[in-house]
Amino acid sequence: MARCIAWDTPGYGYSDSLPKAWSKQDLSPYVDALRSFIICLDLDRPLIYGSATGAQIAIEFAKQHPTLCSGLLLENLALFSAQESEAMMENYFPDIHARDDGSHLQQIWDMARQSTRYFPWNDESPAAERRSAYPNADIIADIFRDYLIAGPDYDRAYRAAFANERPEQLAGLTLPTQVILWTDGLLGEYAQRLREVDLPDAIVLRNAGSGMSARFEALQEAAATLLETRARTEGMTL
Repeated sequence: MARCIAWDTPGYGYSDSLPKAWSKQDLSPYVDALRSFIICLDLDRPLIYGSATGAQIAIEFAKQHPTLCSGLLLENLALFSAQESEAMMENYFPDIHARDDGSHLQQIWDMARQSTRYFPWNDESPAAERRSAYPNADIIADIFRDYLIAGPDYDRAYRAAFANERPEQLAGLTLPTQVILWTDGLLGEYAQRLREVDLPDAIVLRNAGSGMSARFEALQEAAATLLETRARTEGMTL
């Protein structure tokens, strides 16, 4: 039996934002916040799960503080060239400050809606289409509310994560790491690029077929593998 603790990235969900005096392409403040969280709760080298932005924070945490965690379980991990990152960040993060005519609300809704079907969300071409239809409006509304809660600084961690999604950032990873490559994942070809680069021996790519049940099965198997690895190396009993 394993205990699971959900940690909000600071500034998202209902967690407080971090101070604003740092570059939007630096994940260090989020890494420091996660370190404080783990130490405050006196957690004993937990496994860390991260998806997309959370995956990038987890990678940097494991590189900087390998004695504070025992492994990583990652989803929605991708690789971008410097040119792709720069091009995406030009239009990927629109200004959502409140406007008198309320047009910012429509803009946020469009961003939330299109992000469920396209990647990048602001490219509706057939090449960027990842799913054949939009989900129901309730799901889109949940994403919409998350943007509203995060506010105009919603892009801070996202920009830093984009800048981090390069092969060389994985080079220093030594902790056991399981990466789920889900057939239905929105990152598509950008995630599959992980197969085309030399990865550290610590990283294992695990396929997940189409459908949520296949995804959850892959996650469960990956988590079990990581827990077994920890138990074996530390002489623990599961």
